[in-house]
Amino acid sequence: MGRNKGRIQTRTCVVCREQRQRATLIRLVRTPDGQVVCDTTGRLDGRGAYVCRDAEHWGAKFRSDAIDRGKLGHALKINIDDSIVNMLNEAIISQLIEHKSDS
Repeated sequence: MGRNKGRIQTRTCVVCREQRQRATLIRLVRTPDGQVVCDTTGRLDGRGAYVCRDAEHWGAKFRSDAIDRGKLGHALKINIDDSIVNMLNEAIISQLIEHKSDS
């Protein structure tokens, strides 16, 4: 019998610090080789952090400064540079579009 049967898994967004259902968050992972990727499976190996999918959370225009580099960098224990920010913006936009089309 599974231990998690009937439980709703919650995680905390590293930016706004709100607890939400795991399915409503985006998991970002710093892989063992130092890359930061968007984990759609929830099973990638590495240090993970969760962020909200909310469009308001990232800003209406999905600007680079919408991602709080300090909080996210601290959670992933890595320096967040412009290339990582651009990759995250693209991944988050695609996740938001995919999530919206599923609804």
